[in-house]
Amino acid sequence: MSKYYSEEIVKNTPERKEYLDTLCAFLDREKEVAKEKRGAFISPAQYKENPEFYREKYKEMLGFPLTEKQQTPVCIEKKFVARDLNVNIYRMRFEFPFGVKTYGMYFEQTENAKNAPFVLGLHGGGGTPELVSSLHMDSANYNHLVRRITDRGANVFAPQTLLWNEEIYGQGFNRGHIDGKLRQLGGSITALELYLMRGCVNWFFENEGLCEDKFGVAGLSYGGMYTLHYTALDTRVKAAYSCSFVHDGFTTSWEDWSYKNAQNSFTNTEVVALVAPRALAVAMGDKDELFDSNETFAVCEEARKYYKEYGAEDKLLCRVFDGNHETDRSDEEIDFLLANLL
Repeated sequence: MSKYYSEEIVKNTPERKEYLDTLCAFLDREKEVAKEKRGAFISPAQYKENPEFYREKYKEMLGFPLTEKQQTPVCIEKKFVARDLNVNIYRMRFEFPFGVKTYGMYFEQTENAKNAPFVLGLHGGGGTPELVSSLHMDSANYNHLVRRITDRGANVFAPQTLLWNEEIYGQGFNRGHIDGKLRQLGGSITALELYLMRGCVNWFFENEGLCEDKFGVAGLSYGGMYTLHYTALDTRVKAAYSCSFVHDGFTTSWEDWSYKNAQNSFTNTEVVALVAPRALAVAMGDKDELFDSNETFAVCEEARKYYKEYGAEDKLLCRVFDGNHETDRSDEEIDFLLANLL
């Protein structure tokens, strides 16, 4: 039997390193080219002249099913859980006409609920509506986000997204694979879950008689990501609070929040811009384990140009706080949120 030539694994290490290094350098150069393309595509003046044109382009980037007609689900269960302090707590299940069923926790003010602010409260990675609402435990990073909002007199609906911790809650899944299937259909998991959220919000306005001009969104981490995207998408939102998410997306490039042609059109900077001139609070811990707070500040300063175009610079609050990957323990952002809803 003939013996083929063989050699040590390390022999071609320099060539592999060269491939990786030049690929990374290429991507860095292309990022700068994309910045020029974005500058030609969208500017503060262009956006102010025709914001809905850019919102439609943004929906096209995220894809199916946001590009389809919005459907409102049927509420198939509204189950009373408990009365706690100033709220009645309900577990609610919804079914969409295309068969998808989802659920969330609804915290309804016991007094004057119809005139109270209504806030979408969004959990992060590994989370659930119960966790962000302090029903399971005193979470180490949510810092009672939902209950701090309900304590100030707001109704809150906290929906479930495809992010729960499988080891704790069971029902294993591969978010990346599901995102991949949606991409093959021309969409994304982000687009699908935004579509579901918006449908549930429609149900509340149509069936609970809530005040549409006092609608807000707040979330941490992945919830901060969805907060930003939802607010850019739905102009009914009057104020929002995105914590521990806003950063330079190209640096991180997680697969389920990387969208086709985003660097040429809508990075996190431009998504923040799509919120203008509505109120937005952005926060990041100075010791965040996942994101660089310097990037948060840079994104907000660039997006502030869009707010300036409207003469609404005071409607964009950017805070770097003393903390980790968590909801800011300070009340400043929540106070800002509710002040802009009342």
